[in-house]
Order: sequence, then structure tokens, then C-alpha cells
Amino acid sequence: MNNFNNKELQSKILEIVVYFDNFCKQNNIRYYLMGGTALGAVRHKGFIPWDDDFDVFLDFENYQKLQHVVKENLDRDKFYFQEENTDEWPMYFSKLRLNGTTYIEKDVLYKDMHHGIYIDIMCLNNVSPNYFVRYLQYLSARVLNAKALYSKGYITTSVIKKIAMRTLSYFVSRKTGSMLLNFVRSFNAKDTGMVGHLFGRARFKKTSFPASYLGDPIYTKFENLDLPIPQNAHGYLKLRYGDDYMKMPSEEVKMSYPSHAYIVDITKSYESYMDKK
Repeated sequence: MNNFNNKELQSKILEIVVYFDNFCKQNNIRYYLMGGTALGAVRHKGFIPWDDDFDVFLDFENYQKLQHVVKENLDRDKFYFQEENTDEWPMYFSKLRLNGTTYIEKDVLYKDMHHGIYIDIMCLNNVSPNYFVRYLQYLSARVLNAKALYSKGYITTSVIKKIAMRTLSYFVSRKTGSMLLNFVRSFNAKDTGMVGHLFGRARFKKTSFPASYLGDPIYTKFENLDLPIPQNAHGYLKLRYGDDYMKMPSEEVKMSYPSHAYIVDITKSYESYMDKK
């Protein structure tokens, strides 16, 4: 059911990246490649060859600015901005999707939503310099994530995860969720000296780092583009992936790398698949 190879998919992702990069420059919005995308930029000068996603991070101020500006200036003929924390997309990050394409993931296979090829747009929140308070921010984000994953239809074979997601979805009301989110983001008006990606997959010790790591973006080669990475990318990548982040993983690790997609088509809109699922 997939009409693509990884290089073709990556090429389509780059179409989104080119637009996003120009959009941010035109609207004075600062962003950084992060996660595996930053690792790819530093280690491979482009995509990690076996990877099929693209992650960018913005601090809270720029993230909010982006969400405001896209409502007025986005090229809606070609792109769709999937806003966070909505009925369509309950997760706490956004996506920029390419119209006329298909990238359907298994846990949203039957969900009525936009399923185009995308890049992930994530928010870095200021975190408390106090370890205990920072950990409470992390736990609050984990609770919100679990509820959001359950709402999204996340599929897992772990009985413990299933029970946790179902229980939290039942007990965490909309009002409680709003209070938790406000707490997670409660330090964004302060200069705490630290930022964190609390809604990602990383364990607590790998979520937060000095805000100075971001600094002025350094533009580096990514495929045929020049894209921004943190000023201290080494410090960030070392924290996130360990001292040996430049070392190539084994073939076994490469083969075990998860594929996100269930149905991919780089030439047809997801709408043509909706009645076939």
C-alpha cells in the first residue's frame, strides 16, 4: 500500500522544510533542528539514512508567534498546519503537512484528520532550575501525554501502558489538563536559564539543558540546504544521545529503527485512501 522509497519520502519532507524555513525567515521566527534531525545534520550532513521524520524546536515565544502567524500567512493551497491540543490532534506539538500526499500512521488509521506528509514542530518550555520542581513539570507533561496518546488512539502491546493511559484519560478532566499544562508552561515568562522538551519520548535526565545551548543558530549543511542547529549542538547531542553520538549504530539497531507510516503515497492525497481503509 506504500508508493515510495525512503529517499523519495525525504525529498517530499524537504519541500515542507524549504517552505517552513522561508516562512520563519520572513516572519522573524527562530527555530532549530533538534532530536534525530540535529543528529542527522551533524553526523550525516542530512537525514539519518534510515529515518523518515523531521523535527524542529522553537522556544515558547517563537512557538506562540508561529501559531499566530500561520493563521494569516500560511499557503493553504499547498500546506496544512495541524495545531496542538485540539480534537483533531490532541498531542502537545504541531505539524506542518503537505497537501496532496499521504502519510497515514496506524494509530490514527481511522481518524478523520489531515494525513499528509509532515514535519514535527515542537515547543521548548522554560523549566525550573530546582530539580524537584522541574521533575514535577516533567511528570505533569507525562500525564498530559498519556491522556493525549489515548485520545489519539495510540497502539501499544504493553498492558501497563494501556491501563495507565485509560486510567489517566478517565480521571484527568479538561479542567485538570488545563491546570497541568499551565504548570508545565508556568516558567516561560521567566529567565530560568534552562529549557526542556517535556512532551517527547526522552527520559527525565535527557529532557532539559541550559538555554545557552540554543544561542544564535548555526547554519549547517542538511542535504542541499543550510539549516539552523543550536549554537552548542555538541552539548545538546551529547546530553541526548551520549558521548559517542557520532558513532554509527550497528546494522541490528538500524533495522530495529521504527517506521512511523502505515500507508505512504508521495503522489496521491490521503483522501483517496479514506474509503479503502
